[in-house]
Amino acid sequence: MKEEITSKNFKTKLDSELIKKSQRCTVRECDEVSPSDFESYVDEHDQSYDVRIQLEKGTVINSTCECKSAFSFCQHKIALLAFIAKGIKPAAKITATKKIDPVKQALEQADPEKIRDWILKTLKKNKDLSIAFMNEFSGKSENYTPEEVIALTHDAVKAVIGKRRKAEAFEVKKIIDLWMELHKPILDQYFAEPANEEYFKQVHTIIDTVIEYKYRILTGSKRFETYFKQVLTQIEEVILNIRDEETCIKCLSYFSKEFFLDGYGGIRREYTNIFINIFNSSSIQMRYRIVSIIAEIYRARKDERVEDSKELLQLLLHMVVFNKNFPEYKDMFRPIRHAIVYNIRLIDALIELGELNTAETYCIEQINQNTDSRYDLDYISRLKRIYTQTKDDEKLVGVLSRELLHKPDFDNYTFVISNIEHDAQFKKWRNQVLANARQLASFNKNAADFSLALRNSEGDFKGLLAYLDENADYDSIALYTNQLILYSAEAFMRKLITKIDSGRDERLNLDNPAELEEILEKIYQIAALKYGVENLMLIIKDRVKVYERWANLFVRYVGRKSSAS
Repeated sequence: MKEEITSKNFKTKLDSELIKKSQRCTVRECDEVSPSDFESYVDEHDQSYDVRIQLEKGTVINSTCECKSAFSFCQHKIALLAFIAKGIKPAAKITATKKIDPVKQALEQADPEKIRDWILKTLKKNKDLSIAFMNEFSGKSENYTPEEVIALTHDAVKAVIGKRRKAEAFEVKKIIDLWMELHKPILDQYFAEPANEEYFKQVHTIIDTVIEYKYRILTGSKRFETYFKQVLTQIEEVILNIRDEETCIKCLSYFSKEFFLDGYGGIRREYTNIFINIFNSSSIQMRYRIVSIIAEIYRARKDERVEDSKELLQLLLHMVVFNKNFPEYKDMFRPIRHAIVYNIRLIDALIELGELNTAETYCIEQINQNTDSRYDLDYISRLKRIYTQTKDDEKLVGVLSRELLHKPDFDNYTFVISNIEHDAQFKKWRNQVLANARQLASFNKNAADFSLALRNSEGDFKGLLAYLDENADYDSIALYTNQLILYSAEAFMRKLITKIDSGRDERLNLDNPAELEEILEKIYQIAALKYGVENLMLIIKDRVKVYERWANLFVRYVGRKSSAS
């Protein structure tokens, strides 16, 4: 169970070096954003980090920091927790005497004219306060036009950083604090009535403008992104809580009209993500309606914005396959060059539907367009399924021949060689298959086993002996021990006791030594029949005597048997 960190025990529970580092940090602008939820900037040397700590009865239940420390609780979090701990005081006893607020007292006694003059001077010096003041008292806090929303959002930024493009973390915090205050009545109005298109336009303008500033302002702070993501999450929750399906679709239709960015190619992925998240959380019937909206957008814009429509098409396919209504929309889909995930999903859906001819055509088209044969493999595996289903052995031989160049499989190899002529072209292909298998053998057991099986099937025991190297597992060697002893017992034994252990056997020795010993025992029994137990033990002892700890697993296993006897 993870040990809890509290405002009382953190100095004893956390690393002492981190505690020392935390003492060199400076905590500033600490805000309690909600009860026991603290947010602050923590400065270390010339760096500033955005830190947040949430407590529950003095125990840390959540914490974040912008630094990339490997520790789960860095020095910046410790500095903020220490700062918070100093401020936590025992609850004071309630007394009959009411404390007088000196600010309130001064305000009540001050001359109204002087207050107005002082406020005016202060607001002129602090543009951010001026904007907040105007928002509070101007009477214009809800029915903004999109242009006014842009101006409001822009003025908040200008009030904090002027015309600069670079903003420090504390300046970004000021901007976000202003935005939260300025945007709140607009957002609340939309949340109360999300089917109102005018309210949507205001909220859309907020999101669009905030996202623009995320890319325009140079800063290390992530608050811009956090802010608009919070707004989007709230929008999703509001729409998901709408019980009337027609109202929900109406709300989504507003977002669908704003899928495409104006002026240049591109899709507002923030809005497609809203559709995806709501789609994933909706009923089957609602998902059908969402699919129809995406399909309608695609049909309307596919020729106008070709690259963007391809992205929509991929989203649409994901939805119809997930929702199991692919048959209704199958005629809309075509392969997209270089979009292999989409293409394979489309082809698999067609195969499942029984549209094998279309699936075959799409596979062949993509293979012909590929410039790198590695990208053919997914299409080849689909053709293999198609030709296996249709029992077209001639075409199956063709695709297996291509697959074997990348993916060695002895059963497939046997099928191919039994169905083609063994001419010069076959010999060239066979050599290439074997060469590729040898290249893969070090990290692919199937490839290593394929090489041994091919040599054995051709009766090439000299070649088979040559392959008893660091790529050959002992369980594979056990399959051919009898044949190799008959071919040349001396050459086999020399190869067996001098070979380097494969990485797979070394891992098996660590993970399941009993299984490895069972395999080694099989080889030992066959070798003992040929040499006799005493002679075999002498061979092994000589090997151990010379090489000691460098002896391979087979030699060490037989050596242990010799010592035990």
